[in-house]
Amino acid sequence: MTDRLQQLYEAIPEKSSIDGVGLLIEKVKDLYQVAHVAYMALSLGRTYALSTSPKAEGLLAKNAGFWRRESGALVAVTYDQSWGQRYAEADYARIDPVLEETTRSFAPFNWKSLSWDTRKRRQFLREAVECGLGNQGYAVPVRGPDGQFALFVVNNTCSDEAWERFINEFKSDLLVIAHFFHQKVLEIERVSMGAAPTLLSSREVDVLTGISVGKNRAQIAHDLKISENTLRVYLDSARHKLGAINISHAVAIGIHRGVINI
Repeated sequence: MTDRLQQLYEAIPEKSSIDGVGLLIEKVKDLYQVAHVAYMALSLGRTYALSTSPKAEGLLAKNAGFWRRESGALVAVTYDQSWGQRYAEADYARIDPVLEETTRSFAPFNWKSLSWDTRKRRQFLREAVECGLGNQGYAVPVRGPDGQFALFVVNNTCSDEAWERFINEFKSDLLVIAHFFHQKVLEIERVSMGAAPTLLSSREVDVLTGISVGKNRAQIAHDLKISENTLRVYLDSARHKLGAINISHAVAIGIHRGVINI
């Protein structure tokens, strides 16, 4: 696990609260030295309509602290509210290439890989920068069961070369953070339906722990004296038991449920 990721986990309050989860957004911004961080939940499941009034017990129902409701989504952001207002007024969700790519991609992506060639999209980016956003961005789509769909973004102002170096250094951290943050939101909003304790084998715990501390698969297989094919079987088994959509999601759930100790 990187030092920054360790510091972030240490900052998580023992008792989950709306304020504590919101403050994690600011903590990510400070630890990774970026201009802005945003989490956007477009759906927390088919039985939870974000575009209408949330269920009575939802603790994220009111605009408070870092939390806002914008364009039918529940968001936690560090950028100024003026950009959210402008985004809604101009109905930029229709042309936002980041949102468009998120709806069809499971993999994280650099904003520079998107198409910004139309006049409206160039205007969209120009206005975003004028409202304080950076010219660079990295987005992590988050998907879960029952139609869960969210987006985690870090944003900064720097050269293309500097941003590529940032992504290469921290992309693994950001993938884990995105899924972990989404898991905390589900916990706060009580969407998890009180999942039963998950029993993993000692080997399944070992392989997930290895992933959580930043080891690659070859290193983990070597340490455990197993083949990479066997490692893959353990990872897939753990992912299935935890109900995760990928290994990073499995790590986030494992940490959240106390299956993995860090």
